[in-house]
Amino acid sequence: MDRRTFLGLTAASLIHAPSIVQARQPKHVTVIGAGSAGMSAAFHLEKAGIKVTILEASNRWGGRVKRLAGFSDVPLDLGAEWIHDEPTVLGEIVGAGQTDLGVETIDYSPQTFKFWHKGKLNNFNSLRHVYEEVKFLDTTWYGFFERFVIPSIENKIEYNAVVSDVQSEGDGVSVHLSDGRKIETDKVIITVPLSTLQRGNIAFSDDLLPPNISELQNVDFGRGFKVFMRFKERFYPDILLEGSRWSVMQDTWSSKIFYDAAFGKPTQQNILGLFTVSDRHLPRANLSHSEMIEDVLSEITKIFGSVVRDAYIDGRVQNWSQEPHIMGSYSMSNHSDLDVTEILAPVEGRVFFAGEVLGGDAQSTVHGAAFSAIKCVDQIKDS
Repeated sequence: MDRRTFLGLTAASLIHAPSIVQARQPKHVTVIGAGSAGMSAAFHLEKAGIKVTILEASNRWGGRVKRLAGFSDVPLDLGAEWIHDEPTVLGEIVGAGQTDLGVETIDYSPQTFKFWHKGKLNNFNSLRHVYEEVKFLDTTWYGFFERFVIPSIENKIEYNAVVSDVQSEGDGVSVHLSDGRKIETDKVIITVPLSTLQRGNIAFSDDLLPPNISELQNVDFGRGFKVFMRFKERFYPDILLEGSRWSVMQDTWSSKIFYDAAFGKPTQQNILGLFTVSDRHLPRANLSHSEMIEDVLSEITKIFGSVVRDAYIDGRVQNWSQEPHIMGSYSMSNHSDLDVTEILAPVEGRVFFAGEVLGGDAQSTVHGAAFSAIKCVDQIKDS
């Protein structure tokens, strides 16, 4: 065959080949979970022109990204709060490169540190030389997703859609919901919290079951909650830690920090936050909202005295250990011989996993969850 004949046959095949065009229609990808990983996956799938459906078990988007509005004159993060990286990570999440997207942030560098140990309050201000973070100025992680991600995917989210199992369906996948519905799709990205997989809340057909999924039981998923309290006056330092100087400097996943939640933000209100996470049992996490407020007030009254009760105005609790479909804070230590990327590796090129537990060096962070989702989307686009 000469070149002229080849070109002629090629042109004819392109003109008379509607079946080829049809085969290249966008795939349908179903994302399970509308937390930071799920939202990021859907955003980039939509951006790539791929049909996407998002199944969210609760009645809201965000997962462990949640905003407290109306409590103070600045919004507060009930879940993820610190950025844990340079502000330019915000642009990377939405594929805009290393830019802050015009979102105002603050260099969070507390100056006054105290620790409470054996009934005494001691200064520990030397920590101001070693601790620095980045936080949002007048918005939240929730506000970030609300502004830059949700507008393009909100109509793709189905709420109160509890997934019970994932099964093979020809060359694709069928996702079965607890209400009896079945969604047929080409591929699935599962972005639910580690706790959901550990509890076996989603079943898999034998050919789509990750072979090492039992190893997830060796990965700690922490308990945790946050408390915000508003006072008439400020009587607390920027950071209050509990324990000896030695204990508070230990490198551990567990953390209990009282902190000035209004630090560097455009407000004159006095807002004390309590952030608590642990890989062990937290008795306080079993309390009701009112019981926890009272318990925390009693604790800090022992430290600062009667001014606590006299100045107290109001309080709010977000108990992640009691949050349905989450039941905890975030992933912690991995005691398995396998890396989490091996445990939750893609299955048959049809089932993919994303979330903060797969964040690598950025494990347990919002951007770590987002980047793991972007990786999944890239794998799907290349498949």
